[in-house]
Amino acid sequence: MELAGTGGRRPVRPGNWRDVHLDLAAPSAVRELVERERPAAVFYCAYDKSNPAITVDGAVAAARAAVAQGARFVLFSSDMVFDGRTGGYTEQSPSSPISHYGAMKAEAEALVQAEHPNALVIRTSLLVGESGVMLRPAYECGSFARGQSVVLYRDEWRSPTHVDDVVRAAWELCSLEVSGVFHVAGAERLTRVELGRIVCGLFRFDPALIREADRPTTRPRDTSLDSRRVAALLGWAPRALSGLTRLPAGARA
Repeated sequence: MELAGTGGRRPVRPGNWRDVHLDLAAPSAVRELVERERPAAVFYCAYDKSNPAITVDGAVAAARAAVAQGARFVLFSSDMVFDGRTGGYTEQSPSSPISHYGAMKAEAEALVQAEHPNALVIRTSLLVGESGVMLRPAYECGSFARGQSVVLYRDEWRSPTHVDDVVRAAWELCSLEVSGVFHVAGAERLTRVELGRIVCGLFRFDPALIREADRPTTRPRDTSLDSRRVAALLGWAPRALSGLTRLPAGARA
């Protein structure tokens, strides 16, 4: 199997694949790359919280190009498509974003599925682990690594997930004759403060840098996800982060 990874502002994580530069804000560049590579599957995980050209338009261009090549298409989406009023959201829960980023992700989901009827949409939550050339969650890990204090919310709940589990699920789902929306998220419903403490333990950061606070009312309260459907389909579930105790090999901030 030959793999190609795309990078824009920063390089792709070193590995057994070719590093290809791509301007995701240029639909023609996306189309030309897919036409040149002729992939069996396209995975779109890029986003910019303030730029719909990447979060929405780039995803649509990639899905359209994948259809033209007869390729599978996987869009990585977010728990932020929900308003956070109830938590425990399933794939059947209607999207109801209250943030600009969540609205862009919800729009991308709808447009991608319209362009590519067999597309997979994988909704996940905050990612933890080594991803690209950084550690995730990026805000927490980047600040901790610089010795800076981090304000974390005691009343915002998410379903943090190890990045490797999301990748594994994406590969396995892509190999099956399935399409539509799937939730791939950790089983633990954790506050941002609880996650921060876990991250400090995993990556040997100083937990004294955590500053607890209440979330702004403009942020969703509880966007935890119910991933039982994908667990039943694949026969396994993402790991509990509280059970992880070691730093991943080669990790760096």
